[in-house]
Amino acid sequence: MSMTAPGIRVHEGEQFPSVGLRATNGYLLNLRSYVGKQPSIFLFFEGPSVTDAVRVRGDALALAMKEACPQLTEAGVALVGVSTDSQKQQAAYIAELGLPFLLLCDERRSAVELLGVPTVDDGGNINASPTAFAVAVDGTIVDVVERVEPRGLVARLLESIQRPG
Repeated sequence: MSMTAPGIRVHEGEQFPSVGLRATNGYLLNLRSYVGKQPSIFLFFEGPSVTDAVRVRGDALALAMKEACPQLTEAGVALVGVSTDSQKQQAAYIAELGLPFLLLCDERRSAVELLGVPTVDDGGNINASPTAFAVAVDGTIVDVVERVEPRGLVARLLESIQRPG
């Protein structure tokens, strides 16, 4: 397994870019469609097609976000997961783990490349390395977390979103 790190291309204080991805439910959605409605967390992670330790790490992150969904909903924050897996793989993953949040398919890695999210090559299966973006209701990026770990992630992102100014 190898990792490429081109470097995050968007930073705190910048506007979150516009890119369209297919949702697990089949609809084409733009990542910016959440802007103006509510603060959002965009979580890029290794999805259902990875194996071994990488799968365990991806599952742990997805399950931590599942557990945090009530807290995020209460705070008025949208959670969107993004992986480079297919719509079909993601639908099976949602059913397997009972995920209550939307997953978007970035099979062509257009969002991954636009944002500069590092990737993990798992035997030719290229996936997004765990990276999170917290975006304020006006579309401004308020936090970028690389090499995401489940512990403390939600508290950090909520603090960033709720920080005055």
